[in-house]
Amino acid sequence: MRVWAYMSAAVLCVGSALSQPARADDAIDAWARWATTPTVWKGQIVPAPERVPRPSVSGVTFDSLELPVRVHAPASKARRGARALAALEQAYVAWRGFGWPLPVPDADLGGSPAFDLYLLPGAAVASDARVDQERAVSDFDAALTYATVSAERSGAQLTACVHSAFAQATARALEPAESASLVHATGEYCAYRETGEAGCDDSFVLGQNAPEHSMLGSDLAAAGSGGMFLAMLSERHAAGSGDFVRALWELARQRSKGLVADDRLRGSPDVWEVLARVLETTEEHWPEEVAEFAAARFFAGEPSRRAAAAYRVFAELPSDAAVPLLADLDRASLPRHVRTAAEGGIEALGSSYVRVRVDACATGACELRVWLRGELGPKWSLTALRLGADGREIGRTHAPPRDVPEAYLPLAISSDTREVILVVTYLPRTTPDADRGVPAPRGAELAIELE
Repeated sequence: MRVWAYMSAAVLCVGSALSQPARADDAIDAWARWATTPTVWKGQIVPAPERVPRPSVSGVTFDSLELPVRVHAPASKARRGARALAALEQAYVAWRGFGWPLPVPDADLGGSPAFDLYLLPGAAVASDARVDQERAVSDFDAALTYATVSAERSGAQLTACVHSAFAQATARALEPAESASLVHATGEYCAYRETGEAGCDDSFVLGQNAPEHSMLGSDLAAAGSGGMFLAMLSERHAAGSGDFVRALWELARQRSKGLVADDRLRGSPDVWEVLARVLETTEEHWPEEVAEFAAARFFAGEPSRRAAAAYRVFAELPSDAAVPLLADLDRASLPRHVRTAAEGGIEALGSSYVRVRVDACATGACELRVWLRGELGPKWSLTALRLGADGREIGRTHAPPRDVPEAYLPLAISSDTREVILVVTYLPRTTPDADRGVPAPRGAELAIELE
């Protein structure tokens, strides 16, 4: 990019010398100096994360004998504090084995140099990461962080929430400019990867129950959807090892010192931008991954669905993790119009599902015709999954996203097809950016007929 800038500036200067007065040359020279100056950041800038003082937890502390980690717990939750320490030690060892940078000493802000996790009574969120008042010293952007977990969590949920909180804190320390949605999603992914639980507080289940909800949001359902998306990417591109997710984070690290104001950070490239660029090297694109995710998450929840899952993350979800159907149709109910706006619409990166039962076509040729018309804004994706008698996918047809909010999908129904699942997905027109907020939901309408 810098070579291009120099060449462009040189060509402009030569052309101007032949046809423009001296003051134009001066203006072009000034522009060239600005464009090639390394100490000027011309990309996205975001506020530095809010620094939150350490909570006051009067009670007991639990220190690891082998690892630099500490748990603060109320005296009434001493047993829970001991269990949280065991989970925190597991998370630390897993993170170290993951190959991620480990937390740095925090200047005794929690009473010792160890990483601190606080069990908080009445916490608003089950697991969270917060930035200290002090800032870590690093060549790259970095922060000193600590973690909090609700003191009301127990058992397997406590373990999953501790894993998520630790992962969030270390990810936030690694790249403080990253969006809260990606930080939280990474925590949920790590909790699932290391414990097998469906995220902290069953976040994966919440995400599945609200598939139309955007994973760019900051709530638990959004974090669950984001965590499942990262888990799917890991399975697709790194055999579930986690190396792909780690690489996304490492490539998103930045240096802001001297380039922006002290209370600001460089916000680009973020993890979504890195993902887009990495996929381009394999001749893939992020909308394709989102469409794959939308289709794959249908195969979860009910035993007949998860038995046909293509990814382990969906096959392992509990029975209450099925995505809801916007409509469940058979031949007698067609033709039919189905509106997503009746349920509040679909948010960016979210999806809605319609099932069409075509058992009556088993003895003869049929054609299912689907028209999509959506509101302006998104690039609407329409996918049709053909399922056999055993519920497994036997074919897929996809209407590519278009600039106009319309699509048409004719689908020949073979004799072995028993159901067709229609998946409608809201794809943003540009690379997703959670720092810009979640766009307003948009509605779409399907017209379905069977000939």
